[in-house]
Amino acid sequence: MLLHYFISGGIFMWGILAASICGVAVILEKLWIFFTMEKDFTKEYRKELYKALQTKSKEEVIKITNSKRDSVSRIITKTMENIDLDLNKIEESEKEYLEEIIREAVLAQTGKLEKGMWLLGAVVNTAPQLGLLGTVTGMITSFSALSASVESSKTVAAGISEALYTTAFGLIVAIPTLIFYNYFNRRIDATALEMERAALHIMGRVKK
Repeated sequence: MLLHYFISGGIFMWGILAASICGVAVILEKLWIFFTMEKDFTKEYRKELYKALQTKSKEEVIKITNSKRDSVSRIITKTMENIDLDLNKIEESEKEYLEEIIREAVLAQTGKLEKGMWLLGAVVNTAPQLGLLGTVTGMITSFSALSASVESSKTVAAGISEALYTTAFGLIVAIPTLIFYNYFNRRIDATALEMERAALHIMGRVKK
């Protein structure tokens, strides 16, 4: 039955199908990231980590974060491995150098989290547009058949089916994708905020 609807929808159904495949691929990747890797950042671990950033040496901090896969742990590990400073003896003059290292680590990790989001946004916008295009071409087919012959009911019905099916399938693809798109954006924003908070904890070690 579903195959019949797909075939009846015309050529633009293939574009909607391609968009849905791209959307599902990105959604599965993001779900895996947020429900496996980012799950390492628990409330208990967060308290332990921020306390360590305020009091422990960089070697001890790396030991805590090295086994974790979440974004905050990754930027802290990368920062600690790239700075040639003793956290207990950071001077004001070294603040700019430390800020640059942290900024680069945060930007790199944020880029990884946002990877593929443009494609998800494209699916949200493209699927309904393809459905609308199929609707227009379907209606054109129907009206052309009506103008050519009053008895061409099959052609008119096929054109109307194409118009309705492409619109329906375009929305079926776009609506769930839009929900996931907004959800992932919120998760990325929350993670980015947590990375900035971790950066502030590191910068809090700078002597006044």
